[in-house]
Amino acid sequence: MKSLTLMAVCVVVIPHSANAQDWTQREFPLAPPNALGNIVAPYFDGFYPNEDGTYTLSFGFLNRNDSELIEIELGANNFIEPAEFDGVQPTSFPTVRYSGFGGPRERGAFAVVVPADFEGDVWWTLRTNGYETKVPGRLESPGQIIRGAYELSSGPMAAGSLRPTIHWSEDDPGTWGVEGSWMPETLSATVGEPIDLSFWARDQGERELGTINVSLWKFQGPIGAEISFESMVEALPDARPARRGARQPGPGPLLTRQTVKLPLEGPHAHHGRFTATFDTPGEYVIRVKVDSFGLTDSSPGHQCCWSNGYIRVSVTGQ
Repeated sequence: MKSLTLMAVCVVVIPHSANAQDWTQREFPLAPPNALGNIVAPYFDGFYPNEDGTYTLSFGFLNRNDSELIEIELGANNFIEPAEFDGVQPTSFPTVRYSGFGGPRERGAFAVVVPADFEGDVWWTLRTNGYETKVPGRLESPGQIIRGAYELSSGPMAAGSLRPTIHWSEDDPGTWGVEGSWMPETLSATVGEPIDLSFWARDQGERELGTINVSLWKFQGPIGAEISFESMVEALPDARPARRGARQPGPGPLLTRQTVKLPLEGPHAHHGRFTATFDTPGEYVIRVKVDSFGLTDSSPGHQCCWSNGYIRVSVTGQ
């Protein structure tokens, strides 16, 4: 693991729209949001230097609506430049509400890896409701700022938390990080018929090991299509009833972004067991987010401690 480095500064560039619009909706991405009809802003979270000399550029997003899901298909309204990095970004942008410094922004939803000799910027552009937002992923800061102003840490946090590992089989050595691990095979499904999603996730903090939270996301897929997730994970022995409005422990339906705690012991220790059911044919990517949030040094606002996994699913009609 690498030693602690400086936290990145997030940059969002908002060009003027061709049509005059209410500034509270458009001109300032951190202004109070409206309930509907607002924009999605892309964010650059910072970069991680890798042991092989390459760099991982981390990107996230902010859906400025109160509750509206925004979907933007890959193409003219959702693209990355240079084109060699295009296609790994999400097309589905739900609203999120994290406690504390995490706020309404989803950090580290995906990443691109650039070579050691990379120069220039990696631009992610989104167009929502006729309005364009774009952000550069970069290694060097503009102006008289040290080169590493955007550098993030992959080392242990203050109390020893680290990013969990994700495994596609029980004996898989596992990977960790924002850039994510892709399930080796593409799953096949039929509309209306659930398929099994199986993986393992483990804490690797330099402290007493704890439980890992899992959430499932529609990352890419046909616009307007829905995925119904169901958890098969049993409630932990010491599970408390969920607070009002939150998901209850134990098997059952799972909404996007809702978390399930994996057991540390027993026949299904560290095992994520879920199903997914699709209502529309097409090509999908499911994002599996594993985290140790809830500890004093682990939260989205700390830029720690979660890892991404991605599952491709090809869905045919009935």
